[in-house]
Amino acid sequence: MKKIYFLPVLFFALSLNATAASFPDVPPDHKNYKAIEFLADKNIIKGYSDGTFGPGKLVNRAEAVKIITSALNIKTDGTYTFVFPDVKKDAWFFPYVMGGKAAGIIGGYKDGTFKPTDPVNLAETMKILATAAKVQLPTKVNENVFTDVVKDAWFAPHIQYGRDHNMILSDDYGAVHPDQSMTRAAFAELVFRMMTVQSNKGEPFPLAINWSEYKGESLPFQIKYDEKNWKVVKDVNQVVFIKPDKQYSQFSATRVYPNSAVLTVTLDANAGNMVTEQYFTNIKNAFPGANYKKFKLNDLDAFEVVYQNSRMVDWYIYLKNKKVLAIYTEFGNGALGFQLQQAIKAMLSTLEYKELSATNTEDYTDLLSNIMKMILVKNKGMDSLNSLPEKAIILTDTIGAGNGPVDYYYSTKVNYTFKYERTDDVILDSRSGKTTAF
Repeated sequence: MKKIYFLPVLFFALSLNATAASFPDVPPDHKNYKAIEFLADKNIIKGYSDGTFGPGKLVNRAEAVKIITSALNIKTDGTYTFVFPDVKKDAWFFPYVMGGKAAGIIGGYKDGTFKPTDPVNLAETMKILATAAKVQLPTKVNENVFTDVVKDAWFAPHIQYGRDHNMILSDDYGAVHPDQSMTRAAFAELVFRMMTVQSNKGEPFPLAINWSEYKGESLPFQIKYDEKNWKVVKDVNQVVFIKPDKQYSQFSATRVYPNSAVLTVTLDANAGNMVTEQYFTNIKNAFPGANYKKFKLNDLDAFEVVYQNSRMVDWYIYLKNKKVLAIYTEFGNGALGFQLQQAIKAMLSTLEYKELSATNTEDYTDLLSNIMKMILVKNKGMDSLNSLPEKAIILTDTIGAGNGPVDYYYSTKVNYTFKYERTDDVILDSRSGKTTAF
């Protein structure tokens, strides 16, 4: 098995328009917002006469060629000999189709037509993009690229290039649906990603560009992650990021399923008070046969452990207070394996050490642990809540869970909210931060 290294990578970031959204039907929280805004800012795409973009509408072949030739600077102002009987010289798309034909990025059908109004699918789009960008395709595809892209498909090399460069991501079951017609939003995303890869000298598209930032509340770190597909399980001692395996209905992060991945952040108090080299040597001795690499995270000494013949990578960040921030990662060997590996790489590339704010410096580990033990224990709720510093009710649900009113208590010191049911004097649940979303 190939060795897997996860050293930090600096990604090229395209500048994006930070002003108001260009289209009313593509708000900032739309998953393709950055791509659409970038292309609109460069006048590569435009909206309809009513000002909308129509992200869910399908892209036809003429529109696809126009966008790709504009995005990748394909010459479209030449003198062209009439080629396609269904591409008239007075059609708005004539120069783009003819320019694409002259550049060799498109061709017609066996009957000589181009079919400009037919929708374009993922396989066709990736072929046109790869050809226009003049990328180096894999000379041979040795295994199925996705569950629905077999290795001997005519478009397999193009799809593999897209996969390897984080341009194409599968669904939760490993499929990409290569024959599915492209929506305007999905098409814009693919073009944007190819432009980014090209500008970044062939480096894979930086997945984290579309992700949210997570800041540790009781652990000194911050990281970016895909909050739409990954879940966060946290307590005062560790934070677990998990991409659950939907195919096998994964319910816990305790085991890694074939199509799941886990990244865990925790803190080692370094009870033996080992200095940096002692600590790293101790890790080597504990896990012989792995691959090791020292590197710097910001100005801190860090140590990477890659386990041979497995899908696990650990990081140890030696802090100035002699504690060690430990990050453990693992991904499954199912159809999503490659994609999950790329996601973990992207997450690690964004990891930073961040000192905790002054409000988080007190150690409430034991206090929280004791309260957590009392969750769902009747007649113990208020006694436990009374141990909280600076607690206050932020909401009362008079209807509650059917047994009576429910109060939401929040402690600013601990930065936790507790859902409390009065009738049975029981804490029903807890959440980190100030929230009533239980």
